Amino acid sequence: MLEPLRDQPAVAMPVFGSVLGSMRGARALWILAPLAAPGAPAGLLSGRLGIVPAVVLLAAMTLVAAWGFWRSIPWKALTELAREAPFVEMSLPPEGLFFAGANVYFKLPDADAGWAKARLREAGRLQLRAQRRVWLLGPDEKGRRFLQLPGVLWPHRLKAVPDLPDGAVRQDPVEQRILPPEADEVLLAHRRWIVRGIRSLFGAVVVVLLLLGTGQVVVFLEDPARDSFGILLWLVYSIVLVVLGAGAAKGMLKPLPRGKWTEMVAVPHAPPLIGVSGLSTITCRVQWGNGWWSDVVLSKVDPALAANIWGTHRLWVLGEPFRGATTFAGVPGHAVLGRVRFN
Repeated sequence: MLEPLRDQPAVAMPVFGSVLGSMRGARALWILAPLAAPGAPAGLLSGRLGIVPAVVLLAAMTLVAAWGFWRSIPWKALTELAREAPFVEMSLPPEGLFFAGANVYFKLPDADAGWAKARLREAGRLQLRAQRRVWLLGPDEKGRRFLQLPGVLWPHRLKAVPDLPDGAVRQDPVEQRILPPEADEVLLAHRRWIVRGIRSLFGAVVVVLLLLGTGQVVVFLEDPARDSFGILLWLVYSIVLVVLGAGAAKGMLKPLPRGKWTEMVAVPHAPPLIGVSGLSTITCRVQWGNGWWSDVVLSKVDPALAANIWGTHRLWVLGEPFRGATTFAGVPGHAVLGRVRFN
C-alpha cells in the first residue's frame, strides 16, 4: 500500500505534493462558487421582485460557503508544514484507541500533549481499528497537527485534548486480513459514503435549479417578450448540467463486483494528473495472467487510488477483470475506490 517516506519531508510522498497544490485552489473554488453563482439571478430578482429574494439567496449561499470553510483543511498551513517536516509513524497499543461517535482518541507521543482527537468517517474508523497505525505531521508553531491513515492520501486535522470525553468506548484489536469485496467492511462503508455524497449533491442541484427556475418563470410571466431568452438559457443549462453529472456519477452507483480481489502489475505511463475538482487521472499498462499487456485508464478517481498505483505499481481490481470492460478498483481494507477502464 501507499505509505509516506520516512525521514523525508511529507511532500516527498508520491502525489501528496500535487494534492496540496491542487486542493488549495480547489478549496477557493468550492468555497467561493456558492457566493459567485447566485450573483446574476440575485441581481435579476432584486430588480424584478425586490431586494428580499436577492438577500435571502445570497444569505443562504454565504452560509454554505462559511460551512465549507469551517470544515475544510487549512491547506496553506498544511503545505508549509509538509515542506519542512516528515510524517512520523505511530503504532497504537491494544488498549490505546477510543471512539466517541465520529471522533477517535489516542495518546499522543508527547508526554505532556494529552490525547489526540480526530474526526473520521466510518470507513476511516474501521480501518484504524484494524490497522492501529497512523502517520502524524506536526505540530507547527501554532500547535496544528495532521493525521493520515496508511494507504489513504487525504489528511485529517488533529486536536490535542487533555482528557477523554464521557462515553468514549475502548476499541479492542480485530483481525486484519484480505476479505472478498462483499465482506470488506472498510470498502463497503466508503462506498456508502460515496453514494450518499452523490445523491446529496444531485438533490442540492435539483433544489437550486428549481428555485432559479421558479424565479425565471415569475419574471417570464411578468414580461414574456424581454425574458424569454433567459428561461430558454436556463432550461438548456439545467439539461446539460444534469446530463453531464449523471454520466459522471452513474458508474459509481453500479453494484460492486463480488467474489475476490485481483492483483495486477501496473506500469504508469506518467505521474497522475489532479484537476481543480481534486480528482485524479492516470493511465498505465497492466499485465494479465497469461503474460499479455494492455492499457487501462482511471479518470476522475480518488487521488489515493492513483497514488497507490503510482507508488506500488499494483492495481487491485474488484472481481475478475475483462478486456474492454469498465469496473471498480481499490485497495483491500482501505477507504479507496474508483473506476478503471480496460482497453
